[in-house]
Amino acid sequence: MKVRFYAKAGADLRAAVEYVAERNPRAAEELAERVFALIARLADGEFEGPEEHLRSGKVVRSWPIPPLRVYYQRRDEAFVVLRIYHHARRPIAR
Repeated sequence: MKVRFYAKAGADLRAAVEYVAERNPRAAEELAERVFALIARLADGEFEGPEEHLRSGKVVRSWPIPPLRVYYQRRDEAFVVLRIYHHARRPIAR
């Protein structure tokens, strides 16, 4: 399945990797690799995160990959990564 990243998701991941890279470049590389591997597995349908309802009424799913959480939607045309949030931040699904 084709994977698409919303601009905010790409910015989220870049910010997280850059933050970690300032302290430990190898850990930053490993974090990025883990995130992309998780997204590939989710896109392939190996497993599914729980549904979460946004205030807007939209339904999203999420999966943790500490210290991050990937928010996504499975659509007919693509697997869409909406956001990649750090666990310390307030969840988007409220």
